[in-house]
Amino acid sequence: MPTRGQLQPHTSAISNPLETLPMNKANIFMTASWIGLAGMIGAIVCLGLSLAPIWAVAAAVLACLAAIVMLWSRGADEYTQALWTAGASVAFGSMVVTFLGLPFLEGMYDGFTDTEGGPDIPTEVVLLFAVLCFYIGVFVKRLRGDV
Repeated sequence: MPTRGQLQPHTSAISNPLETLPMNKANIFMTASWIGLAGMIGAIVCLGLSLAPIWAVAAAVLACLAAIVMLWSRGADEYTQALWTAGASVAFGSMVVTFLGLPFLEGMYDGFTDTEGGPDIPTEVVLLFAVLCFYIGVFVKRLRGDV
C-alpha cells in the first residue's frame, strides 16, 4: 500500500475492461429503470401501430425483466428504495382502480350504446397499465428529486 505522496502502480484497463465501469447496485437500478421504460414505450408503440404481437410481447417482457432487476437492486441506498416504493405504490393503486373501475366503465359504455357483445377491453390492459404506472411512479419520483 503506497503512502501519501507515492504513486500507485498503473494497472492496464485492457486486462479487465469492466473495471472501468462503476456498476454498483444503484447504477444497475437506474439503468434497469431506463430499459424498462423503453420496453413499455416499445410495447405501447407496437400495439398502437398494430405490429406483430411478438414485438409487443418482447417489449413487455423486457420491461418486466427490468423490473425484476430493479427488485434485486432496490436496496442499494435510501434513494433507490424510495424510487421502488413510489413505483410499487402507484402500480398497486392503478391495479386496484382498473380492476374495480374498468368493468364498471365498460358496462356503463355498453348500457349507453345498447351494445352488449362481450368485453370490449382486453384484460391484459390491466397488467400493462400497472407496469406502465410503476415506471411512471419511478420517473415522477426521480424527476421531483425528493426522497
